[in-house]
Amino acid sequence: MASPVNPKNGPGFLSVFKQVIKVKEAFLRKKVLRAKRENIARAMSGPLDLSMDSMEETRFKKRNQYLVQRLEKRTHFSYRELECLLLIYYKLWKDGLMSNPKQEGVTKLQFRDVLHCTLDMTDDTLMDRMFLALDKGPNPCITMETWASALSLFLRGTLDEKMKFCFTVYDIMGDGMLARDAIFHLLKTSLISQSGEEDAQESARDMIEVITKKMDLDRDGKISYSDYRQSVLKNPMLLEVFGCCLPSREAAFAFLSTFATMPVSM
Repeated sequence: MASPVNPKNGPGFLSVFKQVIKVKEAFLRKKVLRAKRENIARAMSGPLDLSMDSMEETRFKKRNQYLVQRLEKRTHFSYRELECLLLIYYKLWKDGLMSNPKQEGVTKLQFRDVLHCTLDMTDDTLMDRMFLALDKGPNPCITMETWASALSLFLRGTLDEKMKFCFTVYDIMGDGMLARDAIFHLLKTSLISQSGEEDAQESARDMIEVITKKMDLDRDGKISYSDYRQSVLKNPMLLEVFGCCLPSREAAFAFLSTFATMPVSM
């Protein structure tokens, strides 16, 4: 038989519960209002680009403020730094519209030029693999999200983020393993530009023996992500052992210095 409800305890409990709900709702309202004030203050802050019409920049910042808020949580950039980066994206997009009015964003070719000219990433043999690792979609354009996420990785990415990215680029078969034939292809294409075809093949075979002996920790004839990660943690110089797919420290520092709002540590 159920116990009768104590009338002395029932109303008291409901009263406390209602009070907790009111306090929670008041807190959420204040949080929303504070966020709105911060967004307005950010939107009204000084101009990001003196070469751009102030009204156009204000509209741009207001239109993308919620995107910037989301990206601020997912990247290593501050709110204002993201505004600067998205403004660069917007200007590249506008340049592309002059030759193709139907262009829907920054093309992968434009992004390739940025990586090549600004971040000194010149290994064209790996560039297509890098784009697959960053954006697997068939669209010829990259989104603002991909743009910000990629630059967050290249400019301020953690070692763990860079290891995952590099291994994904190297994993040609997409099975989480680097077999000897895949390693040979990666090394050969990287060495061809430095020497002839035959010399590149011979050098690649020699390097495979040295690298697999050093990085194939479980001796199964393949390099897994676990093998690669442990090897890089012991010797960070092995991070780009199969080809350059990250910017140089000097190039990353130079680019960050143009818009960073906090001290740059490399």
